[in-house]
Amino acid sequence: MLYLLCKFLYITVFALLSSAQSYLPLYYRDVLKFSSDQIGFTVAIAPCVQSIACPIWTYVADKRPKFHGVTMAATSLIGGIAVMGIMGIGHYVQANNQKEETTSVLSIATSSNSSNNDNNDVMLLVCAFALAFAFFTLPNTSMVDSAVMKILGPNKILYGQQRLWGSISTGLTILIVGILISATDNLDSLFWVFAASTLCFMVCATFVNVQQPTNSYSSVHRDEEEASRLVPPNSDTTYYVDLRKELSQQDVETDEEDNEDGASYLTAPHYNQRLLKLTTTTSMARTLREEANDALDSISGVNLGLAVSRVMSVEHSMSGILEDSASVQAPSRAMLKSPRVVTFLITTLLFGLVLSVLINFLFLFFSQSLHMPASWMGWTGPIGAVTELLCFCFSKQMTERWGVTNLIIGAHVVTIIRCIAYTMLVPDSVFSHFVGLFLQTLHGIGFAIFWATAVSEMDSLFPPEQRAMAQGILGGLNQGLGMGLGALFGGYIDAYFGTVWMFRSAAVLCALSIVIFCIGRHPRFAD
Repeated sequence: MLYLLCKFLYITVFALLSSAQSYLPLYYRDVLKFSSDQIGFTVAIAPCVQSIACPIWTYVADKRPKFHGVTMAATSLIGGIAVMGIMGIGHYVQANNQKEETTSVLSIATSSNSSNNDNNDVMLLVCAFALAFAFFTLPNTSMVDSAVMKILGPNKILYGQQRLWGSISTGLTILIVGILISATDNLDSLFWVFAASTLCFMVCATFVNVQQPTNSYSSVHRDEEEASRLVPPNSDTTYYVDLRKELSQQDVETDEEDNEDGASYLTAPHYNQRLLKLTTTTSMARTLREEANDALDSISGVNLGLAVSRVMSVEHSMSGILEDSASVQAPSRAMLKSPRVVTFLITTLLFGLVLSVLINFLFLFFSQSLHMPASWMGWTGPIGAVTELLCFCFSKQMTERWGVTNLIIGAHVVTIIRCIAYTMLVPDSVFSHFVGLFLQTLHGIGFAIFWATAVSEMDSLFPPEQRAMAQGILGGLNQGLGMGLGALFGGYIDAYFGTVWMFRSAAVLCALSIVIFCIGRHPRFAD
């Protein structure tokens, strides 16, 4: 039942995020009449604020575990009200536009000045609501990660099996919202899907209870219960099976030494207690990525849940910057001054900037330049999610076969091809629409390969006690600062030079990122 709650938390939180963030740039342009640079500025608020808010709210939830679920529900409610306030502003602007259309030609100059003032006021209000949404709602992804980790307890290696439902939810929600917008010919559909998802998430959040029991008897009873279900009968994960074999061998050897007849005392309660103790100690001493790596090494095939645990757990690392733990240390100055580390972090920042341009302005390009229907745009969600998950699934095998350098360069090359291909598409062409959707597969490939490889590379560059903080820096640069700067950069280029030059500039930045990365990989900078 607890694991079902984990899945619903990810389904609902990613549904509310993808329904709003994916289509809001369209709403800003078509309803609020924002220019591209105004859209870029408004969109840039979210990643910048999120990087600050995630550690704060996760720290608060960890300090008050009894109110973890209530905190998620309350913050989601406040952020939800802010987003619905944007819809209210849109209705006000539409009503104002209708009034202006009925004014006489003689008052055109006066109405023009007043409309500029109104536009500035509208933008300020929208930015305030966007700020509230980013501060209160966006950190819920990190708080859900934190709650799920606590619910899983010693079974935290099953994190990926819960988290992948968030990716599935993202793809399906983007598709559903696109279909509804086309069917109703009204962008308000995105807000109603967002509102419904927010309510569902609030309901799920109220069932979250991560408070540790204080009674020693109940604690022991819970440990036995957790241990008894530690390995489901039909589990695909063989990691704990190997632990069982290891424990069995150890106990048999002990029995042979202590008992001449060789009789075993490995009863079920004793066995489960030892397994729980070992896995709990392992969970405390080692990161989830390390456990997932060991589990993937122990199986002959591939496991999507373990692959997601190996890659996506960096989101939880981002939220743990304020964690007070002796096992978590800040990276040393010597490490941060290393040419290989510096160039890799710059590459991470630049690649995040390029992805931000593509993510935040893709729907605007599809709608304004290609005149693609919203129902078609919605298919970018499932297409991107499928290719992304597949690349995550095989990321470890690809790294072992081709190496970090080739994969990072390959992810950049794929992204450059994507940027240039967009500039060749023509409007009002079904063929261009199909090609535009096909190019979305390159997003799943480029982003997933880069991110999975970057996570592993950060682990190899830093010692174990500094990896948690290093992963937080990685996420902050790529998904925080990079995404924010990319929105500002893309909006400015699109507003003053056009969409074609926006994609060309993104391709140039991607090429520059490759050069900087290759400089850092020169043998003279090798440790």
